[in-house]
Parts: sequence; C-alpha cells; structure tokens
Amino acid sequence: MKKLIFLMSAALLLSAHTLFAKPYETAVNNKIQHTFSESFSGAKEVKWYTDDNITFTAKFTMVNTRVTAFFNDDGTLLATSRYLQADQLPLNVISRLNKKFPATSIYCVVEYAAGENALYYITLEGKDTWTIVRADRFGSLKVQNHLKKA
Repeated sequence: MKKLIFLMSAALLLSAHTLFAKPYETAVNNKIQHTFSESFSGAKEVKWYTDDNITFTAKFTMVNTRVTAFFNDDGTLLATSRYLQADQLPLNVISRLNKKFPATSIYCVVEYAAGENALYYITLEGKDTWTIVRADRFGSLKVQNHLKKA
C-alpha cells in the first residue's frame, strides 16, 4: 500500500509539475520513442512536451480516449493518466460509490496508473454539491474535496 501511495504521489507530482511549469513541445530521443511505440501501439495525435529535458510528457488519443504518459530521459515509462467513462471503473468501485453517495452521479473519472497500481479520481455531481473521491482498484474510497455549487 505504501508503494502504491508513493507511485501515485509521484504521478500526481508529475501532473502538477506540468500544470505549473511552462512546458514546450519537443522531440524525444530514440529510447523514449521506442518505449512509447511498444507501450502504446495505435496511439494517434501524439505530442511531446517537456519543461526540463529530464521528464517528457506524451499527450495522445488511443481508442477514442485522451491519454497522458510520463517518461524519464532513459525511456522508462513512469506513469499514465487517462479519462475514463463511468462504466470503465472496476465494478466494486461503482458499487461502493452507489452505496456511499446515492444521491450523486459520476461526472468525470481520471485514472492515474504507475506500474500495476492505479488510482481513480472521480468527480461526483449532486444537486447542490461536487464531491471528488479517490478510489483504488480494491474499492477503497476517500473523499478528497467536497464543494458547494455556486
């Protein structure tokens, strides 16, 4: 569990880093390109970004899904994030969300994955509220944020 939290924290840090830095579009070395091609065969509209020439971000579409993948300069895939439809969540997560938040509907789902571990950030919409819930593949839920609609 500690490893999962560490890997997901690293993925979130990488995501946050790209949000606040001024990334620029770039080309990547052969190691990164090789790993990308092996990992994401069929990717379309691929664009590469970096802000430090150490970590590289690929943004692309695969099977009609927006995906972001993070690589280091050695070509190692560090983590991915992608938008999911509600029905793509694990069934135990959907079941627990329905029990714990019966008066809400799933508005948005983002999956963060590193290695074999994945976390899901689920935005739930209620009549007067937005709730952001973090879930793991085992169905564990934790409220990250609860907001009232304006």
